[in-house]
Amino acid sequence: MERTPPKKMAQRLAKLLKRQRPDVNYVKKVFEHIRRELQLRGRMPPQRTLPELLTEEELKHFYETVWDAADRAHTVMIKLLMFTGIRNFELANILLDDVDLSGLKIRIRQGKGKKDRYVPIPPSFRGELAQYMASCREKSAHFLFETNRLDQYTTRWIREIVKRYARKAGIKKRIYPHLFRHQLLTYLTRKGILDAKIQLISGHRSRQNLAVYQYLSLGDVEREYQEAMKGFPVQ
Repeated sequence: MERTPPKKMAQRLAKLLKRQRPDVNYVKKVFEHIRRELQLRGRMPPQRTLPELLTEEELKHFYETVWDAADRAHTVMIKLLMFTGIRNFELANILLDDVDLSGLKIRIRQGKGKKDRYVPIPPSFRGELAQYMASCREKSAHFLFETNRLDQYTTRWIREIVKRYARKAGIKKRIYPHLFRHQLLTYLTRKGILDAKIQLISGHRSRQNLAVYQYLSLGDVEREYQEAMKGFPVQ
């Protein structure tokens, strides 16, 4: 009996499933099973796994390297990445007017998914951030992070700054802005803050996007966030 070619078999199955109108995720699982059984070549969907996170000691050492450089803008920038878990482009687009020092929160305009949200900051960070913002206003800055020529920081420049400090710190692991997002969300998860609450901080579209962190109203989450951040390696 002649064996049906894999491609034709897949076409027949697709036609059959189309008539039944099954769930999309179910169809994906069926085809993944067929690929494995027939040992078909091609790219498989990537597995969502966390990158190699920094240990508490490595995180402290990295921050100490930033602190020793005595660049106020860089210190505040790195702390914001660590404390809020915001994305690179979100950090670059923060306006001075977006920072609510009294409310201990920052407005993120048009984050991923074109949605606005607020992210909390620890009380211990308020004084340092206030001093930095005062110096920015003296220069008539518009954005929270600008060059000496008052040009807005680019995402590329932020990555380069983090990369330079990583080299200076001598840490062999790859360090980049988005890594601090993974660090914070993993830390908050381990502290027992529920996915639905972390979602308010992270800006993820759905709780399913937070599932990977299991392996490792804003007012409601703020209290838990502030309590959890008391033990954060960097203060």
